Amino acid sequence: MILNKIKIEKFKKIDVIDIGTGSLNILVGSNGSGKSSILQAAHLAACLLRQADRIRTGSTSTVAVMDLDYLPTDDYMRLGHGENWGNMRNTPGSKVTFTFRDESNIEHEAICEARAARNAGISVTGQLPEEVRGLFRGQNSYFSGFIPGISGVPNSETKQSKRVVLKACSFGDSNVYLRNALNLLSEDDLRQLETWLGRLMGEVSIKLDFQEDRDLVIKAEVTVDGVSHPIELLGTGYIQLIQIFCYVLLFRPKILLIDEPDIHLHPNVQEMLAGELSKIATERELSVVLTTHSPFILRGAPLTTNVYWVENGALANENRQAAEIALGWGAFGKKVIIVSEDKNIALLKKLISQWPELEKFVTYHPGQGYKNLMKKEQAIELYEALGRKYKILVHRDRDSLTDEEIEKLRNDYEIDGIKLWFPEQADIEAYFCCAEFIRNLTNNEIAECQGYIDRILARDVVPARDQFNSQRQAHNQELYAQGGSPTNDEVWQQFQARPLKGYKGKHVFKQLKNIVPGNVFSEENITSCELHIELAADLREQVTILVDEN
Repeated sequence: MILNKIKIEKFKKIDVIDIGTGSLNILVGSNGSGKSSILQAAHLAACLLRQADRIRTGSTSTVAVMDLDYLPTDDYMRLGHGENWGNMRNTPGSKVTFTFRDESNIEHEAICEARAARNAGISVTGQLPEEVRGLFRGQNSYFSGFIPGISGVPNSETKQSKRVVLKACSFGDSNVYLRNALNLLSEDDLRQLETWLGRLMGEVSIKLDFQEDRDLVIKAEVTVDGVSHPIELLGTGYIQLIQIFCYVLLFRPKILLIDEPDIHLHPNVQEMLAGELSKIATERELSVVLTTHSPFILRGAPLTTNVYWVENGALANENRQAAEIALGWGAFGKKVIIVSEDKNIALLKKLISQWPELEKFVTYHPGQGYKNLMKKEQAIELYEALGRKYKILVHRDRDSLTDEEIEKLRNDYEIDGIKLWFPEQADIEAYFCCAEFIRNLTNNEIAECQGYIDRILARDVVPARDQFNSQRQAHNQELYAQGGSPTNDEVWQQFQARPLKGYKGKHVFKQLKNIVPGNVFSEENITSCELHIELAADLREQVTILVDEN
């Protein structure tokens, strides 16, 4: 009997969602998208189907709150979608349907409908066919295992009864009872656990020390590559791996639900973990459903993995390639990707941070100079690969380009969902090379601040002009292969009406670090200071247009 599909209705973020369940199933999406709601709904329904006295359509059974093996919140009436659970039949509730397929390809559905009981508890109705009843209601059957994450283990654990340990672990509290959970495993299970861990951590052995008539606490020693540690001194990532594999052996579930296993793991281990979980799931005929923000988890998953992109409690798409790209670009929950010419994007981020209402929708990708700038064709490919869900703003420095040249380059890029943006002056740094900003940073008089800039402009004319000429040579090759470009003198003269007179902002920025007294003008101070003036209104306008279009 194979679990084939889970359908969740009216639970927290979710209105209705269906996900197929193969050996490995990965949920991706931004924070608050509904990924964890899927795990919580499935685990709560599995526990209710096991713990309710009876499961019948039209017949209600109540599970008291104090008896529940899992509950996402004590304020459980608020688990409904859009409205609180009611406490009478036909009032709001949540519903989870597990669909199984037998060897004859016949489907069987286990259904759990939950709402508030009139007393402190959850009222359950539904159906549990005989064909799948044993998966949920056997004496030692736990259909699901739930791992919400781990943040370390206590320094010691008193021995607890099996029932206490299993209930705590069902709640996801294995970090508090991990030694107890390990102590419930057989010797064969411990050796199996070591084997699985060894594929990710190197050679591993686990030794437990507890005698019922002698000890109050359980000691656990873990040896990794010949070095022994008390379990509490292991890295959190290692502890989390132990927890994950321990759950497989402790509960022998049909579905293992793991929330963000990547948090404490090195990228190489993340990548290997996905493949190992898939192997274990296949060998033990279980389904693993995990959430992640890690491109490494997705990269290491076999091609047969189901990948679900969750957005606002619904499936946005099931395109694995799009999910991999979005994870790699940090784009979940965003609307605009700024692809910069600059490798260091700290100042670009500082500019965007002026507008929190826009910043929350923006992610960034640093570049390697304008010669490696994302071309229009590449931007289109990215836009299409991400399902046209994100606008692309490509940042290129203005340098010594004329207004007419910039307009031509913008028009060449202009296409639905993609824009090319040039700073008003030479580059991003130029926004910070103005008297108003320096006064914001130093509290000096505006005339004094302008004086710092004027000293640089008067002193460095020759190197600035040499740099300008070098840039014009590159621009002429790019834009005027057949000739017809304006002379360098003509363009230089145009720039003399601008605040920095054709100088690169990067050059002036570097010189201000030495001229402004007290080492105040530094990237660290600039990126951490509070802005009392607005910089780069043109950038705000461009980003606003793209956010509003999305």
